[in-house]
Amino acid sequence: MTKCFFLAADAQYFPYACLAARRIVDVSARVDGYLLYTGASETDLEAGRHLLNGKVELVDVADFMTNYGFRFGTYSIAAYTRLFADQFPVFAQYDRIAYTDCDVLFNRDINDLAGQALSAPMLAAHDDYMYLRPSYRQKLGLKPGAPYFNSGVVVFDMNAVRADGLLERTRKTAIQGRMNDQNALNVVFEGKWQTMHPNWNLQSLGTRKFRFSQAWARHFAGGKPWGNQVGVELEALRIWRDLARDTPWGKPFEQRIPFERGVTKRLLRRFDVVAGLFGKDLQRRRARYDGTKMHRIYAVQADEGAMAVQFPEVLGGFA
Repeated sequence: MTKCFFLAADAQYFPYACLAARRIVDVSARVDGYLLYTGASETDLEAGRHLLNGKVELVDVADFMTNYGFRFGTYSIAAYTRLFADQFPVFAQYDRIAYTDCDVLFNRDINDLAGQALSAPMLAAHDDYMYLRPSYRQKLGLKPGAPYFNSGVVVFDMNAVRADGLLERTRKTAIQGRMNDQNALNVVFEGKWQTMHPNWNLQSLGTRKFRFSQAWARHFAGGKPWGNQVGVELEALRIWRDLARDTPWGKPFEQRIPFERGVTKRLLRRFDVVAGLFGKDLQRRRARYDGTKMHRIYAVQADEGAMAVQFPEVLGGFA
């Protein structure tokens, strides 16, 4: 099996993608890595080359993306780059490709993720926050009970993806439905994705129950380490600062306050039970949601190599 990983970024996110890629290299055995970028400045490119030291190849895909003829909406061109994994010549040799967003910090060897046994074209993690608002199924035209994955960390079985033209269909779906990349992927890969262990995409939205040290890969899906830092553990913030120390990119990672942000938001969640009594469906579901229980369910499914389960909110008891 030949495997690699890649990230994609525009000029704004290029520095953060470099730092995330460097972290992967630091915690992983030797593996081919790529950072596909558009519009990065020469100053940032020089810093990126120095940081990555030849261990991750920087690939300018600006001309490819603009010349392809794909019609982009309000999202950055870079946001759709993962949908072209079957078209970039640099990926032609690989059987497995792991993609990760630049707001993901790895604690475990990415080879362990990319090298897993797959019985589906894609390996992805459930996005429980979508199940709190199940109307997404109707809006996206999915079947009743269809699960939804977060595309911040995914693994493609490229042989199956190429054979069935799945990414080509995803691109067409994104254009025709005016969708973002994640929604389009969920439409086309419906019934074709395998449950990823939640530790590979442990979102910071669940910081209260699952801490950074427990994550194989921590996805800062709420506050960003370079942004408002809400839900970013201080331990993780220190790692980001260390990664950026000898680069021009350190300032956004300075600690704004002497404690972890997000306590108030977690406190307000305690009122979900009361709001649910007054017919607030979102709050009712959220009050019944047990993150520890769902983590355990998905972990078992992942260990069994199971396909994504239907009606996960019913299985979890928070429908």
